[in-house]
Amino acid sequence: MRFFIAMNELLIQKFKEKIHSYYPISETTFGELLKMASVIHLKKNEILIQQGFTGRQLCFLYSGYMVAYINDDDGRSYNKNIFVESDWVGSMVSNMLHKPSEFTIKAVTDCTLLSLPYKKYRDMIFQTDDLKLFYIHYLEKNWVIDKEKREVSIVMEEAQVRYEKLLHSHPDIEKYVPLQDIASHLGITPTQLSRIRKQTK
Repeated sequence: MRFFIAMNELLIQKFKEKIHSYYPISETTFGELLKMASVIHLKKNEILIQQGFTGRQLCFLYSGYMVAYINDDDGRSYNKNIFVESDWVGSMVSNMLHKPSEFTIKAVTDCTLLSLPYKKYRDMIFQTDDLKLFYIHYLEKNWVIDKEKREVSIVMEEAQVRYEKLLHSHPDIEKYVPLQDIASHLGITPTQLSRIRKQTK
Protein backbone atom coordinates (compact mmCIF):
# COMPACT_ATOMS: atom_id res chain seq x y z
CA MET A 1 0.00 0.00 0.00
CA ARG A 2 1.37 3.42 -0.93
CA PHE A 3 1.89 5.89 1.87
CA PHE A 4 2.88 9.53 2.13
CA ILE A 5 6.15 10.59 3.72
CA ALA A 6 7.73 13.90 4.66
CA MET A 7 9.59 15.89 2.02
CA ASN A 8 13.32 16.00 2.82
CA GLU A 9 15.94 18.52 1.73
CA LEU A 10 17.81 16.10 -0.53
CA LEU A 11 14.64 15.22 -2.43
CA ILE A 12 13.82 18.92 -2.84
CA GLN A 13 17.34 19.65 -4.09
CA LYS A 14 17.29 16.80 -6.61
CA PHE A 15 13.87 17.89 -7.85
CA LYS A 16 15.12 21.46 -8.28
CA GLU A 17 18.20 20.24 -10.16
CA LYS A 18 15.98 18.23 -12.49
CA ILE A 19 13.75 21.24 -13.19
CA HIS A 20 16.75 23.52 -13.77
CA SER A 21 18.35 21.01 -16.14
CA TYR A 22 15.63 22.08 -18.58
CA TYR A 23 15.08 25.73 -17.62
CA PRO A 24 15.89 27.78 -14.46
CA ILE A 25 12.54 28.73 -12.93
CA SER A 26 12.29 31.29 -10.11
CA GLU A 27 12.31 30.42 -6.41
CA THR A 28 8.71 31.67 -6.21
CA THR A 29 7.57 29.34 -9.00
CA PHE A 30 9.49 26.42 -7.51
CA GLY A 31 7.89 27.11 -4.13
CA GLU A 32 4.43 27.00 -5.71
CA LEU A 33 5.23 23.63 -7.26
CA LEU A 34 6.27 22.28 -3.87
CA LYS A 35 3.03 23.51 -2.31
CA MET A 36 0.98 21.33 -4.65
CA ALA A 37 3.34 18.34 -4.45
CA SER A 38 3.23 15.33 -2.19
CA VAL A 39 5.77 12.58 -1.61
CA ILE A 40 4.65 8.97 -1.89
CA HIS A 41 6.43 5.71 -1.22
CA LEU A 42 5.69 2.52 -3.14
CA LYS A 43 6.80 -0.91 -2.04
CA LYS A 44 8.26 -3.33 -4.56
CA ASN A 45 5.58 -4.60 -7.02
CA GLU A 46 3.08 -1.88 -6.09
CA ILE A 47 1.28 -0.11 -8.93
CA LEU A 48 1.45 3.62 -9.59
CA ILE A 49 -1.12 3.53 -12.38
CA GLN A 50 -3.04 0.53 -13.70
CA GLN A 51 -3.71 -0.07 -17.38
CA GLY A 52 -7.32 0.92 -18.05
CA PHE A 53 -7.44 3.61 -15.33
CA THR A 54 -7.10 7.34 -15.94
CA GLY A 55 -3.89 9.05 -14.86
CA ARG A 56 -4.06 12.18 -12.70
CA GLN A 57 -0.45 12.78 -11.69
CA LEU A 58 3.01 13.48 -12.99
CA CYS A 59 5.79 12.15 -10.77
CA PHE A 60 9.49 12.71 -10.24
CA LEU A 61 11.22 9.45 -9.32
CA TYR A 62 13.51 10.31 -6.42
CA SER A 63 14.75 6.77 -5.79
CA GLY A 64 14.15 3.26 -7.09
CA TYR A 65 13.31 1.61 -10.41
CA MET A 66 9.94 1.31 -12.15
CA VAL A 67 8.69 -0.28 -15.36
CA ALA A 68 5.84 0.52 -17.70
CA TYR A 69 4.29 -2.42 -19.51
CA ILE A 70 1.28 -3.31 -21.64
CA ASN A 71 -0.80 -6.47 -21.22
CA ASP A 72 -2.49 -7.77 -24.36
CA ASP A 73 -5.78 -9.69 -24.50
CA ASP A 74 -3.92 -13.00 -24.19
CA GLY A 75 -2.20 -11.94 -20.98
CA ARG A 76 1.22 -11.38 -22.51
CA SER A 77 3.24 -8.40 -21.24
CA TYR A 78 5.32 -6.01 -23.31
CA ASN A 79 7.77 -3.58 -21.73
CA LYS A 80 7.24 0.05 -22.74
CA ASN A 81 9.84 1.77 -20.63
CA ILE A 82 12.16 1.54 -17.64
CA PHE A 83 12.21 4.46 -15.23
CA VAL A 84 15.32 5.20 -13.19
CA GLU A 85 16.24 7.73 -10.52
CA SER A 86 15.41 11.34 -11.53
CA ASP A 87 13.09 10.30 -14.39
CA TRP A 88 9.63 11.75 -14.90
CA VAL A 89 7.00 9.06 -14.43
CA GLY A 90 3.36 9.03 -15.53
CA SER A 91 0.96 8.38 -18.36
CA MET A 92 1.10 11.73 -20.15
CA VAL A 93 -1.48 10.87 -22.80
CA SER A 94 -3.90 9.67 -20.13
CA ASN A 95 -3.27 12.83 -18.10
CA MET A 96 -3.74 15.16 -21.04
CA LEU A 97 -6.74 13.51 -22.69
CA HIS A 98 -8.45 12.23 -19.51
CA LYS A 99 -8.55 8.76 -21.03
CA PRO A 100 -7.61 5.39 -19.50
CA SER A 101 -3.92 4.62 -19.56
CA GLU A 102 -2.85 2.06 -22.14
CA PHE A 103 -0.12 0.71 -19.85
CA THR A 104 0.67 -0.09 -16.23
CA ILE A 105 3.47 1.52 -14.25
CA LYS A 106 4.85 -0.67 -11.47
CA ALA A 107 7.61 -0.33 -8.88
CA VAL A 108 10.21 -3.10 -9.28
CA THR A 109 12.02 -1.88 -6.14
CA ASP A 110 10.87 0.24 -3.23
CA CYS A 111 10.38 3.70 -4.72
CA THR A 112 9.99 7.26 -3.48
CA LEU A 113 8.33 9.76 -5.78
CA LEU A 114 7.32 13.39 -5.69
CA SER A 115 3.82 13.60 -7.16
CA LEU A 116 2.24 16.64 -8.82
CA PRO A 117 -1.53 16.69 -9.46
CA TYR A 118 -1.56 17.04 -13.23
CA LYS A 119 -4.53 19.40 -13.56
CA LYS A 120 -3.13 21.91 -11.04
CA TYR A 121 0.30 21.60 -12.60
CA ARG A 122 -1.04 22.23 -16.12
CA ASP A 123 -3.14 25.18 -14.95
CA MET A 124 -0.01 26.67 -13.39
CA ILE A 125 1.91 26.28 -16.67
CA PHE A 126 -0.55 28.59 -18.43
CA GLN A 127 -0.38 31.13 -15.62
CA THR A 128 3.40 31.27 -15.08
CA ASP A 129 5.83 32.38 -17.78
CA ASP A 130 8.98 30.69 -16.48
CA LEU A 131 7.14 27.40 -15.91
CA LYS A 132 5.80 27.68 -19.45
CA LEU A 133 9.37 28.00 -20.76
CA PHE A 134 10.43 25.04 -18.62
CA TYR A 135 7.58 22.99 -20.10
CA ILE A 136 8.60 23.84 -23.67
CA HIS A 137 12.20 22.79 -22.98
CA TYR A 138 10.99 19.63 -21.23
CA LEU A 139 8.81 18.63 -24.19
CA GLU A 140 11.63 19.28 -26.67
CA LYS A 141 14.16 17.28 -24.65
CA ASN A 142 11.98 14.33 -23.60
CA TRP A 143 9.61 13.93 -26.51
CA VAL A 144 11.71 15.10 -29.48
CA ILE A 145 15.47 14.89 -28.85
CA ASP A 146 15.63 11.84 -26.53
CA LYS A 147 12.84 10.02 -28.39
CA GLU A 148 14.64 10.43 -31.72
CA LYS A 149 17.95 9.29 -30.21
CA ARG A 150 16.29 6.13 -28.90
CA GLU A 151 14.60 5.41 -32.24
CA VAL A 152 17.87 5.88 -34.16
CA SER A 153 19.74 3.74 -31.62
CA ILE A 154 17.31 0.82 -32.02
CA VAL A 155 17.64 0.95 -35.82
CA MET A 156 21.33 1.78 -36.24
CA GLU A 157 23.18 0.35 -33.23
CA GLU A 158 23.95 -3.27 -32.46
CA ALA A 159 22.05 -4.69 -29.50
CA GLN A 160 25.29 -5.20 -27.59
CA VAL A 161 26.14 -1.49 -27.96
CA ARG A 162 22.71 -0.52 -26.62
CA TYR A 163 23.17 -2.94 -23.71
CA GLU A 164 26.61 -1.57 -22.85
CA LYS A 165 25.30 2.02 -22.96
CA LEU A 166 22.51 1.08 -20.57
CA LEU A 167 24.98 -0.49 -18.13
CA HIS A 168 27.27 2.52 -18.41
CA SER A 169 24.41 4.85 -17.45
CA HIS A 170 22.96 2.53 -14.79
CA PRO A 171 25.57 -0.02 -13.61
CA ASP A 172 23.28 -1.61 -10.99
CA ILE A 173 20.16 -1.94 -13.13
CA GLU A 174 20.42 -5.73 -13.51
CA LYS A 175 20.28 -6.13 -9.73
CA TYR A 176 16.81 -4.59 -9.60
CA VAL A 177 15.05 -4.73 -12.97
CA PRO A 178 13.93 -8.13 -14.35
CA LEU A 179 16.02 -9.23 -17.32
CA GLN A 180 12.95 -9.70 -19.50
CA ASP A 181 12.09 -6.02 -18.97
CA ILE A 182 15.63 -4.98 -19.85
CA ALA A 183 15.51 -7.11 -23.00
CA SER A 184 12.20 -5.62 -24.08
CA HIS A 185 13.48 -2.12 -23.35
CA LEU A 186 16.47 -2.81 -25.63
CA GLY A 187 14.22 -4.17 -28.36
CA ILE A 188 15.58 -7.73 -28.18
CA THR A 189 14.45 -11.11 -26.85
CA PRO A 190 15.49 -12.49 -23.43
CA THR A 191 17.48 -15.17 -25.28
CA GLN A 192 19.41 -12.52 -27.21
CA LEU A 193 20.09 -10.62 -23.98
CA SER A 194 21.37 -13.79 -22.31
CA ARG A 195 23.76 -14.35 -25.20
CA ILE A 196 25.00 -10.74 -25.09
CA ARG A 197 25.53 -10.89 -21.32
CA LYS A 198 27.65 -14.04 -21.69
CA GLN A 199 29.73 -12.43 -24.44
CA THR A 200 30.20 -9.27 -22.37
CA LYS A 201 31.31 -11.16 -19.29
